[in-house]
Amino acid sequence: MIVTVVAQMVVYGLRPLLSYEALVLDASPAGLGLLTASFSVLSLAAAIPLGRAVDRWGERPFLVGGPAVMTAVSLSLLAPQWIMSLVVLSALLGLGHMGTSVGVQTLIARTEDGALRERRISIFTIVNSAGQMLAPAAAGLLAGDTASAHAATSFSGSRAFAVASVIAVVGLVSGAGLGRSPRSRGGREAGRAARPQGGFLAVMRVRSMPNALLASFTVLSSIDLLSAYLPAYGAARGLSVRTVGLLLAVQGAASLLARVGMLRLIRLLTRRRLLSLSMGLSAAGLAVLPLVGRLPGLCLLMVVIGFGLGLGQPITLGWVAGHAPDGLKGTAMSVRLSGNRLGQTLVPMAVGALAGSAGLAAAFVSPAVLLATAGFFVFRSRLRE
Repeated sequence: MIVTVVAQMVVYGLRPLLSYEALVLDASPAGLGLLTASFSVLSLAAAIPLGRAVDRWGERPFLVGGPAVMTAVSLSLLAPQWIMSLVVLSALLGLGHMGTSVGVQTLIARTEDGALRERRISIFTIVNSAGQMLAPAAAGLLAGDTASAHAATSFSGSRAFAVASVIAVVGLVSGAGLGRSPRSRGGREAGRAARPQGGFLAVMRVRSMPNALLASFTVLSSIDLLSAYLPAYGAARGLSVRTVGLLLAVQGAASLLARVGMLRLIRLLTRRRLLSLSMGLSAAGLAVLPLVGRLPGLCLLMVVIGFGLGLGQPITLGWVAGHAPDGLKGTAMSVRLSGNRLGQTLVPMAVGALAGSAGLAAAFVSPAVLLATAGFFVFRSRLRE
């Protein structure tokens, strides 16, 4: 859990600041889309090989290697940057986050007791939300109370990068201190012997997997677009860096609240209905956001959006973890994460191009349309509870 919260704090703290760095370098909306998409490029290519490696060697090497890469990225950001260096560092940040995520999620997915696994998923996603809530608020406070992107990336921005480096080191030390799981210590040979054949294809034949992937990557790409374009929206409306950071923190707090009550909501509505309803709720909030300029209204919208977006990842994670074949849990987690990264690569590039021609509002309306469409397909699907 320490490794998880560190990974979330580093990623969600650095990514808005990367957008401000790009704005200082006169990046266009299309350039911001490229920067956002670069986070997913390396991890998309490496996701399934990473999952197979976790199935073979256990989680511990990836809970050390992932934080190590994020530490290196945080330290590198202390040096002067240009657009392409930001793109490369964003891609490496995504790779480090992918390795950490596959390791942690596989560790949880291998829990044999279904009820215990659901509770661990709930705790895991609450910790995720805590990191997403704390990181932008801390980054905004460190960056300062100004609407200037340049001020956000001067001395105070460097201080934020230094703090991110220290936090990443904490994750590295925590990962190195983990013992081997019983599976990786004594059961690798038996696991390899019992592992189903087919890998990726075996996972994709799992019932409801395509629907889970569709919902998962749509929700995650919407979160990414909100993190990437809210700074640009705030700069256009005269909102300070600190205010934008606090708005993102409000979104994270609402997601945390949704995940705390997730198990009760599932029992009340079923997974399928809850997921489709939450996607529709966040779609409505994103569609209205470009029309709102005052801070109280923006805070209310961030609560609605955060609550809706907060449920997509844990619900789909529970589906995949519960239905994946034994011996292919790591592969299944990587398939889900690679679907997320595919969405995080293609959607921001398309939305960035659209925002460059149609205006900044398209960066919020486009994911709203995607969420509403995916939510409709989820509602119409035959997902096994």
